[in-house]
Amino acid sequence: MFKKLTTEEELARLREKEKASEAFLKSMALIMVIITIIYCVDEITSNINLMRPYMIFDLFKIPGADATTQEYADAVSKMSIVAIPTYMITMLLPLYKSISDKVGRKIFLVINTIGMGVGMLICMIAPNYVWYLIGTVVFGFFTPNDLQVIYIMEIAPKEKRATYASVSKGIALLSVSIIGVLRSIFYNPADVATWRLVFLVPVIIAVVVGIIAAVLLKETPVFLQQRIEHLTGHLEKETDCDEVKEAADETIKTSKGGLGEAIRFMKKDTQVRNLILIDLIFMVAVALTGYSTETMLAYGQTDASMNVFYTVEPLVYAVFAFFSGFITDAMGRKRSGILFGLLALCGEVAFVVLAIYGASPIVLAIAQGLMYGGLWSFSDLLYIVVPSESVPTEMRASVVALLQYTALSNMVVTILIGVCYTFIGSLRIGWMQLIFFIPAMLLSVLYVKKHLRETEGVDLNEAGRDSLV
Repeated sequence: MFKKLTTEEELARLREKEKASEAFLKSMALIMVIITIIYCVDEITSNINLMRPYMIFDLFKIPGADATTQEYADAVSKMSIVAIPTYMITMLLPLYKSISDKVGRKIFLVINTIGMGVGMLICMIAPNYVWYLIGTVVFGFFTPNDLQVIYIMEIAPKEKRATYASVSKGIALLSVSIIGVLRSIFYNPADVATWRLVFLVPVIIAVVVGIIAAVLLKETPVFLQQRIEHLTGHLEKETDCDEVKEAADETIKTSKGGLGEAIRFMKKDTQVRNLILIDLIFMVAVALTGYSTETMLAYGQTDASMNVFYTVEPLVYAVFAFFSGFITDAMGRKRSGILFGLLALCGEVAFVVLAIYGASPIVLAIAQGLMYGGLWSFSDLLYIVVPSESVPTEMRASVVALLQYTALSNMVVTILIGVCYTFIGSLRIGWMQLIFFIPAMLLSVLYVKKHLRETEGVDLNEAGRDSLV
């Protein structure tokens, strides 16, 4: 049996880990390489569902592998209905993610990375669409956590946080092109079952880098310092000195973490309340952006054209994401958010209209790459950067996790359109995207302009402390 450590023993253990962690920060290049590969796994997993139409062609035996047929529309609706119970699993995400505020960032980086690999493996070997949905639920549970970004935020110099994060993300997004490359190598339109082979390389990368992270990475010093302060407060409270006890009580009071404290903080803090409202609106805009493949296939893009699109689009997105952090650190969080939101708006409108009128795959890739560059840079600010710079360390991951409940608005729209897809069809889904995207995105940008507080340059050890008083 494991021996339970005393408070003094636990403090000694944490201080040793803190020394090792601070020494490990001198190997920043190695850290960023490992984190960036983890980020690659995250981005590949987040985009691997581009292969969903080909899975539908295969498992539902769609005649001619044609996305415009009624059989295809019926299959999408059937999958959407069956998938409804799986959305309930997302309700557990904040509970899971908040545990990292208690036990640390590293272990969750490892679990999330290997978990994504397991989910993709289930999809790859799925004998029917139900098992494919189970695989997407597994990897979908681990991809939204973005612990790699919080890890970067907690080890990077405060004046370069967004830059470090965006450089890592930009490189990671380049790896999404591997989906297009693997598709061109493995997928054979004459044998639609070959879509499965596209998953193989990402599965291997996920498992290998998860093991490497477990062996080489250290816990972040910011997290360890917070835990040391908390335990020191408890230790001092055990002394007989009233003055020390009073000081220790205050330390403990300001060092609590977990979901309960996070919820109380969110109720009290104006910045976080504004983020909740903005995120709810923003997630409506995001809801239908995953139907781009159906739109392109419906309006005549060939398999060769799709290979070009899948390869070029991530490159455009990656280049923008690479520089987005420089923009954010130069312009500030608020002004860059407005810029990113407007870019996403213009990119989405351009993509849908151009796809409907049969533009070349390179033109479509540029339009959608810029749209995703703006959309997810905007999302990173709303869900990670601004919350991380507005919330105390001991509840940072919990608040970021709780913000994921705003995806309920996304869920409602996604279920509604998925169930009704049998009546909408692939020829109309593009216009449906714009009906939801344009007003929601505009409203999100307006709320950022009016209600969001600038957080650039905040000391993460002091972030959100004024709201605890």
